[in-house]
Amino acid sequence: MDNKKPREQWSGRLGFVLATAGSAVGLGNIMKFPWMTGQNGGAAFLFTYIIVMLIIGIGMLLCDFLIGRNGKANAVASYRKLLGNNHFTWMGYLGIFSALLALSYYAVFGGWMLHYILHSFTTLAHINPADVGGFFGAFVSDVWGPILGTLIFLAITVVIVCGGVKKGIEAASKFMMPALIVILIILIFRAVTLPGAGEGIVYYLKPDFSKITLPVIAAAVGQCFFSLNVGTTGMVNYGSYLRDDEDVFKSTMQVAFTDFGVAFFAGLIIIPSAFAFNIDVGSGPMLLFVTMPSLFAQLPLGGLFCFLFFVLLLFASLTSSVSILEIFVPFMAETFPKKFNRTNSSILGGVLCLLLGIPVSLSFGIWGDVRILGQDIFSLYDNFICIFAYPLIALCTAIIVGWIWGKKNALDAVTNKGTLAHKKIYDVWFFLVKFVCPILLLVVVVTGLVGFFQSF
Repeated sequence: MDNKKPREQWSGRLGFVLATAGSAVGLGNIMKFPWMTGQNGGAAFLFTYIIVMLIIGIGMLLCDFLIGRNGKANAVASYRKLLGNNHFTWMGYLGIFSALLALSYYAVFGGWMLHYILHSFTTLAHINPADVGGFFGAFVSDVWGPILGTLIFLAITVVIVCGGVKKGIEAASKFMMPALIVILIILIFRAVTLPGAGEGIVYYLKPDFSKITLPVIAAAVGQCFFSLNVGTTGMVNYGSYLRDDEDVFKSTMQVAFTDFGVAFFAGLIIIPSAFAFNIDVGSGPMLLFVTMPSLFAQLPLGGLFCFLFFVLLLFASLTSSVSILEIFVPFMAETFPKKFNRTNSSILGGVLCLLLGIPVSLSFGIWGDVRILGQDIFSLYDNFICIFAYPLIALCTAIIVGWIWGKKNALDAVTNKGTLAHKKIYDVWFFLVKFVCPILLLVVVVTGLVGFFQSF
């Protein structure tokens, strides 16, 4: 790696927060969070998710940023700089592999959005809510249409990443994130006033604590990591573009609460709407692609709202997809500088994700009956990264920061060598990272493995 070459940096805190929140906000919030909530007891999952975010998510996100800023390089090189030749550097490689898997199915869903955008003012503008499920099923079961959509989504992602940190990732996020939040707020008011939505609001906001089990906690941790990109090593990469004088703790809080706010808003739109239209709230990806068009069909100018929603959801998804591809790109460009630059590294990553994404796309259609280790292809990818890989990487990160890096070095990093106040808050953070997070994350990893082996 050429250490003499100046490394790009964010233009400032606003650019960093919007880009990083954009990285976190996307399908994990707007599509996956509502269906995970529906599958895991409604408000019981929401309550568990909040606790997990406060105890584990924020603290581990801060660890990723600090490791990245300290390393000023891709994740593998940042771990190596912190640890020398310590064996924990394998985490960077696991993060790269997991990123390729995640982006492969992320791109499939992105292709679905493109299809919905194209039909917003035609079929979806006038469709009977009862027929939306058939529209969705007919498209995803096709072979070439979804694959073409996947290809286009990946091509857009590659173009943005080729633009670099400021001109590509940051510039796109500064426009797309505020627009998405405005649309979400508008849609909340319509969703909660639908006939029958009240039952969904109660299901979403009134917890039944008896439904909080170890699998629910594990699902909440996996969703928290997927949403915040904790354990992906992606936030290590984003942290590597931070200036040394940045208040990383404050920025981390802003990113985490922005991410949660969008997820909460998405649930407040989709779950009441699902109850209003008698749609199973735990029905997986189709929850977004069936419930939202059903809602728009009942609105004046529904075609316009449908178009705006899926365009902006596409934008939010792109800000996430570029951060996932960014895990792969600097690793290749910095590890093999004579063979790879940002452009051809981005293209290579896009091609690999397309090859991995084709089986995912087909698993919703002609390969729907294919099972590997007792799971369909999408579930296999998703469970591997969210229940096993991400929590395992986070577990090792907690050990690295809490036990190997040590309190003095960690506190020097988070306080910018004592120039920032609130020492008591930092003491609490370090205690959680050193003692609480490893125990909880170990339970999650073991629970995930037990559940995996019980599935076949």
